[in-house]
Amino acid sequence: MRIVNVRSLSNYLLILSCLVFGRMVSAQTKPEKPGQQDDVVRVNTELVQTDVMVFDKKGQFVDGLKAEQFALKIDNQPQPISFFERVASGSLREEKKAGPNAGTSLTNPSTSNRDRTLIFFIDDLHLAPDSLVRTRKALLEFINQGMGENDQVAITSSSGQIGFLQQFTDDKVALRSAVARLNYRANTKLDMDNPPMSEYIALKIREGDEQVLTYYVQELQKQNCFKAGGAVICTMSPQAMRIMVRERAQEMVTMAAPDTDNTLILLEGMMRTAGQLPGRKLVFMISDGFYLNDRKTGARDRIKKITDAAGRAGVVIYTLDARGIISESLDVTNSRPIDTEGLTISSSIGEITASQDGLNALANDTGGRAFRNTNAPMSEWVEKVLDETANYYLLAWRPDSEEQKRGKFNHLEVSIIGRPDLTVRMRRAYFKTAPLPILTIKKKADKDPTKAREDDLRLVIDAPVSQRQIPTDLELRLGQVPGIGTRVTATLQINREALTFDLNDGTRAADLDVGGIFYNDKGKPLTSFVGRLKIFPVPESVSPSQRSRAVYEFHAWLPAGLYQVRVGVRDLKSGRIGSAMQWITIPNLSGH
Repeated sequence: MRIVNVRSLSNYLLILSCLVFGRMVSAQTKPEKPGQQDDVVRVNTELVQTDVMVFDKKGQFVDGLKAEQFALKIDNQPQPISFFERVASGSLREEKKAGPNAGTSLTNPSTSNRDRTLIFFIDDLHLAPDSLVRTRKALLEFINQGMGENDQVAITSSSGQIGFLQQFTDDKVALRSAVARLNYRANTKLDMDNPPMSEYIALKIREGDEQVLTYYVQELQKQNCFKAGGAVICTMSPQAMRIMVRERAQEMVTMAAPDTDNTLILLEGMMRTAGQLPGRKLVFMISDGFYLNDRKTGARDRIKKITDAAGRAGVVIYTLDARGIISESLDVTNSRPIDTEGLTISSSIGEITASQDGLNALANDTGGRAFRNTNAPMSEWVEKVLDETANYYLLAWRPDSEEQKRGKFNHLEVSIIGRPDLTVRMRRAYFKTAPLPILTIKKKADKDPTKAREDDLRLVIDAPVSQRQIPTDLELRLGQVPGIGTRVTATLQINREALTFDLNDGTRAADLDVGGIFYNDKGKPLTSFVGRLKIFPVPESVSPSQRSRAVYEFHAWLPAGLYQVRVGVRDLKSGRIGSAMQWITIPNLSGH
């Protein structure tokens, strides 16, 4: 019987809602720069695309390549390239090298500069205490020193212990708070019997390894047999001992399955969610490894679903075995038996490699790399990956058939014509360009109008995808009042040009529903408001910037802590909507 941990569903839903919402709103709170474009390639919707990195023998990115130098094959058939672009999403180190006066590349004017979307997926269900310590240190080093100004970063975990803070954000305080929630998940399912049995050995016993089964039966005989009057008396028969060993192995594999299930289910959900976000995404997965050998759990099929979803979402996965340098001769889990007769030696061969199979497949099949057997600091690994992925080429083509449009192909190949010395790294699947879905709100005739309005606004405020039909920005200010507390003032700026003005009683005006929620760092709503605004056109004599912006303010009194403010608006006439969000930290000033 297969055991499924029910917490996986709640964690899956939490991570999905937090990730997409956070990415949506954090990007909205900054005013758009002139000429700034979305990180979505504006090509024909019939085209599909993949990103390609090209390296020389020294591992350096090869710049300056042209579209005609690339050879693209789908299922071994040549395919013409319909769209080509060289993309740069430079690391913070490159930005510092370039200096403040760096501009558009003159050597490659077709280069497109993109912001970075990064996900750190911490597999804390498969991390030892020392691995987790190194992981937290590396994350903090990246937040403090490696983040770019426009990076959107999410820190997530397979256990879901980060909770509400599993959101895309550029707020370093929120990210540090997420790291602080990463604690060791003590394994309460440890096998305490003797001799010790690792999960890998348990899998081998289930697969029918007779030698290792014999070893554990012999050990049971030592524990349950004794001499009496020159005869050996056993409290159990040899057959009963064999059954007992098999049941122990079965129980170990069954207990380990939910953790692997949770890890892969949540990772797959993240890939599907990332598909709603524009552009290319990088995932850093940190784990001590897990096993895919048990066919009954379907773990290998799950890996295939993850890599397929990643390909269509534009996600590249990089994995790191957090155990550092390890070998088959080392017992990293202290769960190998002391076998003087060598019956378990053959069953232990391949244990480390098997625990890395999932990490290898996730990286290789999405165009990333699997890092293992290295004691280099994790921060160096992150920096290396970011430097390596800072530049790439984007290729798009027109599928020949409906099957190809749906991603039904067996092989995708890209090479550089006449340059066999170059290494091409790419994903095994492609992703389609697609606009973000827009939330639609329909009037509910059978519901109380006030309640319906509140429900509609809650959908906008907590929408899983960015709502920009009405461009909306949010600014937060703190006011300290001695002896009373801290007042947070939220200023909501709404673009008038997106509103529908109607003539009523001789006056043109737009009616707008507006609402907001203050959340604490655990996702608990502390205070909220819903109101209706009547917005009037501004005379032509007013400056263009003032004409386009309508301003509304609201406030709340809050104690010290980390908070998130979310707002949403809805035009009653047109049904257009908008939303925004910001994090804010209220310092503890008591006694100062």
